[in-house]
Amino acid sequence: MHSHLYRVPDPFRNQVVVVVGTSLSGQDISMELLNVAKEIHLSSKSLPVSEGLSKVISKHDKLHLHPTIESLHEDGRVVFVDGSWLTADTIIYCTGYSYSFPYLDTKGIVAVDDDRVGPLYEHTFPPNLAPSLSFIGIPSKIIAYPVFESQAIWIAQLLSGKRSLPSRDEMMKSVQDFYQSREATGIPKHYTHEIADFEYCDKFGDNVGFPCIEQWRKDLCLSAYMNSHVNLETYRDSYNDEELLQVAHQSPHFTLFEAEAFPSL
Repeated sequence: MHSHLYRVPDPFRNQVVVVVGTSLSGQDISMELLNVAKEIHLSSKSLPVSEGLSKVISKHDKLHLHPTIESLHEDGRVVFVDGSWLTADTIIYCTGYSYSFPYLDTKGIVAVDDDRVGPLYEHTFPPNLAPSLSFIGIPSKIIAYPVFESQAIWIAQLLSGKRSLPSRDEMMKSVQDFYQSREATGIPKHYTHEIADFEYCDKFGDNVGFPCIEQWRKDLCLSAYMNSHVNLETYRDSYNDEELLQVAHQSPHFTLFEAEAFPSL
């Protein structure tokens, strides 16, 4: 099964479970399975793993780390590339998601090639079809919803005639320049839309006059990520960013909500 079908750990009670992938979903699911599964075997293509995951593996005898899978067999055997094997009750694939638009026929104008959706100007607009066709939600490894809201506002402004896009040639050149810059830094095509850059998010918002992401939000994001990297098992319940939370609580996002939720106060 794929991780997007996973809901709760109870169905895996007393099972031997192989979790393929040690990124966010693989780690989270493994932590939940610790309380119910007989054994959890993590298969990772990236070794060594994070400090936090290493700590958990050394602490729990039922949690084991393996390299990638070489073969699967009808009798339930899972054979790893190092020759080790085990018999599994369930395999959970935490291997991410792929972009797919089976309902969309653009006659090849927009295509998905090794998870690169393109060509897309600013990960949103196909130069030959925009703004009639635009994409929201393609970028990843960002503070998602402010960027997606910026995309939606930009599209609405274009469709209403309040803004205009650069020429087709200018957009295509921008796309090619972006591809070349990624390739020059050794980033594979597969990760074209992984941004991981707050500066890019702010620059994207500038296109439509959308406010930059607040510094407290960026700091909280980084703090949570670093904490999870080191303290995987406890980072959700223990943190050292109380001051950042206080700053966040004073932002309009929270003060406005409180005023609406408690009008009598």
